[in-house]
Amino acid sequence: MAASGNRNATCPAPFLAASSFPPRGGEIGSRFCLPVTRDESCCLPCPMTDWVFSDNFQRLLPTANYVGIASLVCNVLLLLTYLVLPEEKSHRHYLSIGLTVSLILLSIAFVIPLGTKPDMCFDTLTPDNMYTDTGCAWTGALLLAGAMGAIVWILLRSIWTALRIMFDFRRTDIFQWVSIALGVGIPGLFLAIEMGTIGVSYKLGNICLPSGPEAFVAWYVWLVVFAGLSAIILIATIVFCLWKFAISALAGVGVSTHKSTASANSAALTEPEPGQPPSKRAMKRQKRVEWARIKKVLRLQWRTIVLAFIILNESVFFGLVFTQSTGAAEAAVHGQTLPDRIWAACLIVNDGDKSACLAQSSGLGLSGPRVIATWLLLSTLGLIVFLLMLRWSMFVGWYEVLRNPRAFLANLKGRRLSLGSDDQEFVVQKEPKHLSLTKPLGSDNNADHHNTGSRTETRNGDVSPVSEVDEMDAKEAREDRIVV
Repeated sequence: MAASGNRNATCPAPFLAASSFPPRGGEIGSRFCLPVTRDESCCLPCPMTDWVFSDNFQRLLPTANYVGIASLVCNVLLLLTYLVLPEEKSHRHYLSIGLTVSLILLSIAFVIPLGTKPDMCFDTLTPDNMYTDTGCAWTGALLLAGAMGAIVWILLRSIWTALRIMFDFRRTDIFQWVSIALGVGIPGLFLAIEMGTIGVSYKLGNICLPSGPEAFVAWYVWLVVFAGLSAIILIATIVFCLWKFAISALAGVGVSTHKSTASANSAALTEPEPGQPPSKRAMKRQKRVEWARIKKVLRLQWRTIVLAFIILNESVFFGLVFTQSTGAAEAAVHGQTLPDRIWAACLIVNDGDKSACLAQSSGLGLSGPRVIATWLLLSTLGLIVFLLMLRWSMFVGWYEVLRNPRAFLANLKGRRLSLGSDDQEFVVQKEPKHLSLTKPLGSDNNADHHNTGSRTETRNGDVSPVSEVDEMDAKEAREDRIVV
């Protein structure tokens, strides 16, 4: 960070003359410079974070990298669980597998700097970019692909939930291949755009980020858009369920006559005569059944709901912090902001003592604790998702594997590899939620053929709300497999 006298002839310490370091490589646009004449600028030595933030910033920054190690280990174990254990133990599903792979990529981006220990600077003034540092290229690419991939897969989970609940969508084969194409294609497209046209460089730490003002429109905005869509779709799904319940409650829909298939001599309810209002008892039971289904829908979808709102909060926070850093750097290049000049004057007056000027550096729109918090949020995302995806059946499955590995290997040889979406029995075994909240879907009627001796049906073959209330706990394990 020091320079010889001739290099600093026109610039007061700690600034250095940009003309002494002609552009030969690195991210020239990320130099922190202030123009002093038409042909000369004075720049702070690289990295800028050494001047803007306190010494605690460099001490706390590796914390996110070590958290990334834990996140990587947990998600690798989760992926192995999906691949090794049978579906009834792992609750394997392509939406969960895609999300897990994306989080593994994101975690690797945090682990790489611990091994490479990047210098982050091409020369005294210029930060490294993807063309001058291989570690920068890898961390930037993995961060872009992992973060965008995680958001896209969570968006697909929200869309799948809405389709099943609101539209009784049962073409699981179509949605599976469309989801895989979008879950791989969208992050790949943004990765190609960013790496091919904009690039990444060291800006606020040891992981490279998109460079230049174009990064805001080309990447940060889309992160927030996809995360926002995911939350909006889930909110609309919840409102839909409540709306259907309210419509039924206000309309006073009656209950059809129900006949027990287990005994021909017993009847559950009687149907009101035409033109007569339903009894209060029937209406009360109807509302109780509908409300029980709404609560079940929300309980079974709690993982997707939590993931959507977590990813929305992190995307907004992440975008704001790094957009502020990009804006501060761009403004400093042009030397038009008053806070830049006040902070620069403070450094000059105090002979380069940054500790005396930290209060003024906050005017640049950057905050060390906020940047550290952002890196920690990103690195802990994998741990949060891992904890949300954990199920007791996974522990039981691994216990059975370790207790009798030979039997497991014998079963593994004859097992067909599946992404957790066997279309032939997906609709029956993984029953979707209900559009009307009072009438079963076609998949329920198919399932009735296996349980006609123990279920109560209406005259039209529909399942009685009374019997469904009793059946909800028994069917929870099968229905829960759709919530991956």
